[in-house]
Amino acid sequence: MKIIIRTVILLFIMNLALLYMHYSQLADAKGDSEEVLQYVQEIEVINRKDSLIVRQHFRKLDSRRHEIILPTEGKEFTCFMDTDSSCSRINDNVTAFLEGDEDRQSISYEIPKSDSMVNRKLFKEPFAALKNAVPVSTMLHVTDETGIGGMWVSGLEFVGSKKMNMVDYSLFKGEGQVTDLYWQHTELPIAYKGSNLSILGQPVDEESAAQLNNDLMALNADHLIIAIDPKGKQLQTDRFIITNQKLSAIANTVVEKGVQSQFVLSTAEDLVANLITSILIDSPAGKESARRAFGELKENLTVDQYEALRNLVSAQRGAPMDAVKLDGLIGEVSGFKTSFVQQNSIRKYPFHFEDNRPAVINGELQEDVQIVVKDGRTLYPAKQVLTANGYTVSSNERSIYIESEAEKFRFSLRDSFYVLNEKKYTLRDFPFELIGDDYYFEEDALRRLFHLSIQKHEDKISITSLVEGESK
Repeated sequence: MKIIIRTVILLFIMNLALLYMHYSQLADAKGDSEEVLQYVQEIEVINRKDSLIVRQHFRKLDSRRHEIILPTEGKEFTCFMDTDSSCSRINDNVTAFLEGDEDRQSISYEIPKSDSMVNRKLFKEPFAALKNAVPVSTMLHVTDETGIGGMWVSGLEFVGSKKMNMVDYSLFKGEGQVTDLYWQHTELPIAYKGSNLSILGQPVDEESAAQLNNDLMALNADHLIIAIDPKGKQLQTDRFIITNQKLSAIANTVVEKGVQSQFVLSTAEDLVANLITSILIDSPAGKESARRAFGELKENLTVDQYEALRNLVSAQRGAPMDAVKLDGLIGEVSGFKTSFVQQNSIRKYPFHFEDNRPAVINGELQEDVQIVVKDGRTLYPAKQVLTANGYTVSSNERSIYIESEAEKFRFSLRDSFYVLNEKKYTLRDFPFELIGDDYYFEEDALRRLFHLSIQKHEDKISITSLVEGESK
């Protein structure tokens, strides 16, 4: 009997060990799939009459399997024998690099042309990429065999070009992926060349260009190209802007693209993009509403809180960012909840913190009462708090009216006084503030004028009327 019991216990322990190993491997596999890996690439493009011929070389690959994201417009995908072993890890349908030690692999394919190249041509996402991996460095060679002339733009920094008898050659180099490739017949001279920004076209204000370059550097943004062509048509991609406007007119757009190259932002998150930019470059940027919001945000955080926020925002590079997440980061450094960014995405809204504790009014939990902290004052929504304590609350463009059976208040919105039962009292400061569509009253004013007891506990804020029979 003892032998059977020991055997059962041993089997039980073995099963637990096997289960642990199984789920540990699953967890590790999940972690690997979410890890963003890095590689180096070199891309050769040959421009021919009907298509682009592409040879793409991947360098410094690790030994793991890598899925290849092929361009949707491409065809004739195959491995390319750049070296004896440059095809050793490529599967039959050229959709993955298999596990292996060889860190250099090459593929080739064609990008057909749907129409002829006359004045300009944009090739949208023409190159392959690796899933869950980013190129830290890209070298792009463009060889034109058609004699079409013009200039090529990729977003990478232009290194140089050479015209020969049979072909024209251009070389580009820089960090990150080449998301799009553009050609236009009109050649433009280099007007400004910086580490993160190049401007093509007529001479521009050197100081303005240098400031934009510095902003992009502060954002750690990928290199960006601006081609200012007075006769050209507007075109924007992730890494270059073709425009007929002056540099001053597109400055905000340039900085926004720098942010978008570092963070995952939806097109609806203009305010978030502008605020992230302002925080990282430590200067107001973007639209006037965003500049105002940044000023309020910085004014209401301590120096240490603001620096902590900058570090937290910077740490989010490559991750999705929206108003909710940015509000959460502000709350993390301040210790208070806030919906400042969310509210300002809808309308003009003052900065304040929100007390996380629920309000309990006369013994009843009020889940929709939001108590706020603004400019060092604790404010309560008058309509919700006072209505629950026997008052009616209304307002117009001149006054706030708060009335009960025994008391009739009128607070002037223009001058610092109030009237109680037809007797006028002067106020040193306004004890209320308009936040959104509602008036909020200071905590001390609620206690002093409306006979409320406000008790703050660790898990709640209790509000009770000190006048018997007033609460409803």
